[in-house]
Amino acid sequence: GPATGTNFFGIAVPGGDTAAGLAILGLLAALGGLILNLTPCVLPVIPIKIMTISQHAGSPGKSLYLGLCMFAGVIGFWLALGVLAATFSEFADPSRLFGYWYVTLGIGVLILVMGVGIMGAFNINLPDKVYMVNPKADSAQGSFLFGVMTAVLGLPCFGFVAGALLAGSATMPSGTIITIFAALGLGMGVPYLVLAAKPSWVSKIPRTGPASELVKQVMGLLLLAAGAYFAGSGVLALLKSDPARLVSLPWYAKTVHWWFVGLFAAAAGVWLVWQTVKISKKAGNRAAFGLVGLVLASGGVLAGVDQTIKARDDLWIPFTEAELSSALESDRVVVLDFTADWCLNCKALESAVLLKDPVKSELLGDGVVPLKADLTSTKAPGWDKLKELGRTGIPTLVVYTPGGAEPWIASAYTSDQVLAASEAARGGGS
Repeated sequence: GPATGTNFFGIAVPGGDTAAGLAILGLLAALGGLILNLTPCVLPVIPIKIMTISQHAGSPGKSLYLGLCMFAGVIGFWLALGVLAATFSEFADPSRLFGYWYVTLGIGVLILVMGVGIMGAFNINLPDKVYMVNPKADSAQGSFLFGVMTAVLGLPCFGFVAGALLAGSATMPSGTIITIFAALGLGMGVPYLVLAAKPSWVSKIPRTGPASELVKQVMGLLLLAAGAYFAGSGVLALLKSDPARLVSLPWYAKTVHWWFVGLFAAAAGVWLVWQTVKISKKAGNRAAFGLVGLVLASGGVLAGVDQTIKARDDLWIPFTEAELSSALESDRVVVLDFTADWCLNCKALESAVLLKDPVKSELLGDGVVPLKADLTSTKAPGWDKLKELGRTGIPTLVVYTPGGAEPWIASAYTSDQVLAASEAARGGGS
């Protein structure tokens, strides 16, 4: 692939061939793991994990022990993936697994079941032998599995870390790859360890009574929103695995699951406001939780509207090698966006950067061709192009200069960076 340098949010990424370079890679990976907790993939379920920790705050020793088990689950999951990535280069970006429709759909169904279960709709009773591995979060095994689940939910948003830190992974030493994955798990798991060590920080979360039940119900509805997203993405991955169906897929079919996401999020907001008014007589509580509920409800509706408008008014041209070659041969700049329906970071960057002025105007301007490589399915041709560029993860944005100069590539970017890259490409092709 091209020998372009990589950066992580503007920080130059060194090679791992020296001790200092490896240390910097580890620190950046830990930062990436920490940021993963703030991505749309993981953020909705963080309150559930905090609530679980807080329920054991009455016993600081047990709280710390269970927090350590959760922490070990997060690190263990990423470390296992690191070993796989060091052994098989195709595992360098494990989020690619979501391109298999049955994986994404299966995770969606599992999260939907969890959402219904956490709201108290049912209790799962399993054979006695199954309870040798206690799935409840008040056990060591349950907390460890809780940590594993946290890491799994971070996978669809993992690409922005992989794209920068694991570029050229096929030529990386095994120790470097494993270090990056282990450090990522460390960064992702630290907040839960800190909260477990300081349970007083979350002690205000109600442990029993109507308020506790309300927290569970709202969290359950948010899990239903997350489950709808993954299940819908899985269905789209199935549909897009057939090139003929991909071409004929109407724009509104790509947005149905977003309206289910919005419906559950809005329901969580409305239920939070209504029940808070019934449970609490304090004006401060009503105002604070009313605001949170309003944000949830409006955010759910806006997500559906935003995705519907983007699908209906799609400005992107589907990627093919022929389209890319034709555009470059006619001396036009090409902006190629690698994305997928299951990649929430891709959606966030597209909404915040690519489809807002001034970048949107640049993409629609003369001399620029916007191409989209949809990697929702593992059978998408864009995967080969991504590999050719020496990248492993998405989101990835590439700006090609007419005339064959090295392209600009980034996995995390700002409007100014994209505009600068496009302007530089225009100058290089003149």
